[in-house]
Amino acid sequence: MQLSRSFPAGLLVIFITVSCSGPPALPTPTPEWELEGWELVWHDEFEGDALDPASWTFDLGAGGWGNNERQHYTDRPENLRIEDGVLVIEARQETYRAGDYTSARIKTQGLGAWRYGRIEARIRVPTGQGIWSAFWMLGEDFPSAGWPRSGEIDIMENIGEPDRVYGTVHGPGYSGGGGVSAGYTYPGPPLHEGFHVYAVEWGPAEIQWYVDGVSFHRVSADSLPGDWVYDHPFFIILNLAVGGEWPGYPDDTTVFPQQMQVDYVRVYRDPDLDPGSFELPRLHVGEIRLIPEMIDDDGWGAATVAVVDGEGGPVSGVAVEGSWLGTVAGADTSAITGEDGLAGPFMGKQNPVSTEITFCVSDLNHPGFEYDKDANEMTCAFVNPEAER
Repeated sequence: MQLSRSFPAGLLVIFITVSCSGPPALPTPTPEWELEGWELVWHDEFEGDALDPASWTFDLGAGGWGNNERQHYTDRPENLRIEDGVLVIEARQETYRAGDYTSARIKTQGLGAWRYGRIEARIRVPTGQGIWSAFWMLGEDFPSAGWPRSGEIDIMENIGEPDRVYGTVHGPGYSGGGGVSAGYTYPGPPLHEGFHVYAVEWGPAEIQWYVDGVSFHRVSADSLPGDWVYDHPFFIILNLAVGGEWPGYPDDTTVFPQQMQVDYVRVYRDPDLDPGSFELPRLHVGEIRLIPEMIDDDGWGAATVAVVDGEGGPVSGVAVEGSWLGTVAGADTSAITGEDGLAGPFMGKQNPVSTEITFCVSDLNHPGFEYDKDANEMTCAFVNPEAER
């Protein structure tokens, strides 16, 4: 489920069709202990009476969700519930808070995020014009790094077509309509008539997509037209949208309600993967340079932050978040490091009743790196602009 995507003219989307002698049998759930070559690390079989609040949280509201979608997401049982061991996300045509449609969207953000592994779900997709179901992931650093720098892995998307699903990645230089995508055409009965297992197998330099064990798409660090941003933790999202720029909008043929049914979601790790592959390189604050300035009789401080790696070398592309003490206006609090590892200058205006301006670094974010706060050579710096008069 991309934050913003349509397929414009000229975009090549590859479709994979698998031939067979007859309709294949619908898959049955795989016992968690029988997936050869993988170790289960997290799962939800949806066996309780309600959604587990320790595993999932809701996205709520309307506003189009970056794609001009029409639904209002709620946490009502009318839109999301568990029935007989299956999670049901239901899109309904109804008047709700000035909108015409309701549905639900849940995520593991803040509760669970994983780096590498096999991520799979057994899903029965809905059908119909303008009906958009998705099983996908966003980088855990999305709130600070933003999209698409955080990275996005769309494990399965269906736009109401009876025989076709899509797998896509979005990152810097290949987002929105430029996402790197492939389609899979299922050779059996319509997808909405039964459950199917949708999965990715994700490692340090490659992601591969599967439907019922059939591989249909692969990307690698070398094949993408922009940065590889998939070496940090991602959280899982399940949602059912109504309308949008890509699928179009419901018409007279669309029947409501529509349900996306999820039998389970499972996360596995590769026990043969070198544990060192999970150790992210580290970065920290090397220096904060805070220079006092007088501008139009006002006291200001100009702060520059140097970010370095574990060897003391500069790190570019780091999102630096900061905060000021003793300021009332004009305070810059975020910037990105350049090739020299420097972010800024951050400008902060002195409060007339204070004598000092203090700038502190509150956070560093870069996909593929871990912020080692204990290694900071300094966290705050202060000056007295009045002394410059």
